[in-house]
Amino acid sequence: MKKIFIDAGHGGADSGAIGNGLKEKDVCLTIALKMRDYLNREYAEQIIKLSRTKDEYLTLKQRTNMANHWGANCFVSIHLNAGGGAGFESYIYNGKFA
Repeated sequence: MKKIFIDAGHGGADSGAIGNGLKEKDVCLTIALKMRDYLNREYAEQIIKLSRTKDEYLTLKQRTNMANHWGANCFVSIHLNAGGGAGFESYIYNGKFA
């Protein structure tokens, strides 16, 4: 059974990007929760763990340590970039998470 770790970016005092009445931390958490629910509803061969399920701050080190200690097979970090980029970004690392 595969272990999928979903990281909702930002949180707590770290709001991430803000615009149009939205905070990145809130949108990322909503996406992470919906992603978890969708995967659990549509697929049966995975276990899912989230870095956070509420508005709280975690460092990158805390997030990656959680995934590594749990033995995650996949680490998905959700962010909504506002730095002028366009389209989709995907980063793949074939080893332990930083």
